Amino acid sequence: MPTRPKAAKLILINIFLLIPVLIGCEGVLRLLDPARRLPFNGIRDGRGYTWGHPVTMNRLRFRERDIVHPKPKGVTRVMVLGDSLTFGNGLATEERYTDLLELRLRDRFLKKKIEVLNFGVESASTVFESGVLSKGLAWVDPDLIIIGFCLNDPQPGQQGDSPEKLFFDRHFGVPLRRVEVLSRKIFLPHVGTAFRKGMYGLAEAAGFFPPWMKVLDQAYRKESAEWKEFEKALASIKEMSDKKKLPPPVFIVLNQGVTLNRPTDYRNPDKNLRHFLTWYRQAEEAAARLGFETVNVEDEIRSQLPNRILSVNPADNHPSAELNQLYAKKLAEKLADKLK
Repeated sequence: MPTRPKAAKLILINIFLLIPVLIGCEGVLRLLDPARRLPFNGIRDGRGYTWGHPVTMNRLRFRERDIVHPKPKGVTRVMVLGDSLTFGNGLATEERYTDLLELRLRDRFLKKKIEVLNFGVESASTVFESGVLSKGLAWVDPDLIIIGFCLNDPQPGQQGDSPEKLFFDRHFGVPLRRVEVLSRKIFLPHVGTAFRKGMYGLAEAAGFFPPWMKVLDQAYRKESAEWKEFEKALASIKEMSDKKKLPPPVFIVLNQGVTLNRPTDYRNPDKNLRHFLTWYRQAEEAAARLGFETVNVEDEIRSQLPNRILSVNPADNHPSAELNQLYAKKLAEKLADKLK
């Protein structure tokens, strides 16, 4: 059995051997990190940025211009609810489908004063969006409501959250995040992040919690509590719209890609994309049954963006600027008759 001085010496030797290994890993991970070559994403000097694009919030804390209240006479106002896909992660304000839709409608109806207002909230579920509408409907006074639907909107919380994952996060997430913070302080941020993600990956592989697609599949089961709450939220949105005597609200499926840096081919869907399309259609059918007018750009992606990378950049799978142009074009076609 080694004496204490010898044991301490062995520990020091191992530490000194580990340091260059960690530095080497940090260098490799940094080189492989796609975000390294992308503009800044996060908060800097008190200002928010989404991949280099400044994020300016209005006094209501939405990424939108300040809204005039009461609504000026002669203004036709469209209120768009959604999550980060509507908020426009990775996009400049003018690249979002809401801003593009406003431009298209103004070009088509030159004599109308049209506002398309973006009420997207990152990580919002349809239940949350129903609450936003309930609080803001009278104040905003819209002439039409649009719901921008994302794949995980029937699921409350973060994508992939399950009771098992939340349990794991409560018991192991805090120490793993502390390791990540410590790694940043000693200039090994990529090593710390890779360690945390790796531990979560190992826990998922070991069966401590299910993968996110399985969790989402559970949410889309029609007998699940999540799906019932989703339909209840849609019904509530329709009821609020009807009480204000508005046209039927519009439900647009914001179809997106499956992978970050590889093409998604809607003409020849792989297993994951087939799951996505099944869920999109199920949500669209539910909205139509509840009285929404629905919009889906699946055919347009298939014909106009075949086998293309549909993510906003190699580090973020939010929809690209090209996809937002498709959303806006299809919505403008749908709304043309309504605004006449």
